[in-house]
Amino acid sequence: MEEQQYRNALPRGFWLNEYQIESVLGKPGGFGITYLATDTHLRQSVAIKEYLPSDFAVREGRNTVYVRSASYEESFQWGLKCFIDEARVLAKFKHPGIVRVLRFFEANGTAYMVMEYQKGCSLTDYLKPRRILTEEELLAIVLPLLEGLQELHLAGFLHRDIKPNNIYIRSDKTPVLLDFGSARFAVGQRSRSVTSIVTPGYAPLEQYDNEIKDQGPWTDIYALGAVMYCAINGEAPPAATRRVMKDPMIPAIKIGKGKYNKSLLQAIDWALQLSEEDRPQTVEQWHEKMLAPTFQATPTNNVSQQSYRRLHISYIGVILLLCAATTILWYKNYQYRTERRTDIERIQTERKTDIERIQTETEETIKQERKARRLAESKLSIERKNRIRAQNKNIQLDALLREVQRFEPDALGEQQFNDFKAKKYLDVSGVAVIDVLNVRVSYGPSQHIVGAIPSTGKCVEYLGEFSYVKSNLWVKVQYKEVGGWVNFLYLTESQKDCEGSKNIE
Repeated sequence: MEEQQYRNALPRGFWLNEYQIESVLGKPGGFGITYLATDTHLRQSVAIKEYLPSDFAVREGRNTVYVRSASYEESFQWGLKCFIDEARVLAKFKHPGIVRVLRFFEANGTAYMVMEYQKGCSLTDYLKPRRILTEEELLAIVLPLLEGLQELHLAGFLHRDIKPNNIYIRSDKTPVLLDFGSARFAVGQRSRSVTSIVTPGYAPLEQYDNEIKDQGPWTDIYALGAVMYCAINGEAPPAATRRVMKDPMIPAIKIGKGKYNKSLLQAIDWALQLSEEDRPQTVEQWHEKMLAPTFQATPTNNVSQQSYRRLHISYIGVILLLCAATTILWYKNYQYRTERRTDIERIQTERKTDIERIQTETEETIKQERKARRLAESKLSIERKNRIRAQNKNIQLDALLREVQRFEPDALGEQQFNDFKAKKYLDVSGVAVIDVLNVRVSYGPSQHIVGAIPSTGKCVEYLGEFSYVKSNLWVKVQYKEVGGWVNFLYLTESQKDCEGSKNIE
């Protein structure tokens, strides 16, 4: 697909830092656009997701993103912060079932998330020629995703938008979760103008009212259960809102009877319970149910009594082995849960530390920006005052020169007029506190500098020589040990009694 088909998309060949845009990946959603790009430093393909919520932002010109009106500014900035926080969290995960975030940066009035790009297709496209999957094919996709989803939940993070379009099947048939909806959900809570993350058939009932307190691991479990239902049925279950009064959904245990393991079908129906309290509360619970063994063998009339006894003894041995294995698994599971609790506490502590650090950095940045703004305003004020002084000086200078020319018509230009003594003693005026007034060997800005008079200089003695060069009056002065020519624009008549304190500030 060409990016020109999509409004607001960056054009092919556009540069984002060291990345060059190649095309738009898939169909852009209402919260952003994902591009295929080339990392020109490493010479490899990457996927770049751009934060561009179409509900209240638009691209103007070739690159810069603007909010549609000032009323959306707060929501836009909140969403931008959530987008960056999501990228920062995802960058910590190294699981093959979770999309790998390489870096993120801000540019063009928005932010970008750079991710690994691998060839393959979405689960939606993967199912088109097959319609349904075998149990082996289904578990090969679901089990790796469960491991990645468990890592997310243990870190206190939810996907919130699991569906076939957001599950990518690589060329080697391994799956990966894409396009997390947590940032968009956060913005939806803050601004009702943002479309809620609700994909009919895959979104559980609690996502329709946008209340975070009712959402948890069971929310993602419902969505993944709906994906599995689609993979064995050929279409998604009915929307959760349609199932409230009279549920039209045919249970998975009926659809897949005789073709899939009973425990697997029961696990799908368990995940698709309307009430969040009736669903698995953790991925670990659901995983155990999904892979639980089932027994259906019974003795028949064709089996002899002796054979039946041997079979019965065999069953007892199998049961004992299962009990032993269950005990071992329970102990290992206990250890695993203990370690996980420790990991969760550590991750929560790190996350709290990251949040505090980000808040500190943000406050420091605001202070620096305010300081820079004050300095800029101060410089502008000084420049305005200097322009006003320059205008007033020019007015005074023109009047003075007309008076001089009336008596001495040839006094202007290169000729010196030694009898002209406009000011006997002068003070430095209009020079910034941190700057100085340059003293040159002759009149004119291109002449060699022989010294400088500080911005606080007082009682500068005028030596009776001047020259008018390119609308500027240059006068010859003496200040302490420094003597030469200066621009009269930066001098004013001294208000001090300079007699007897010659060349003394």
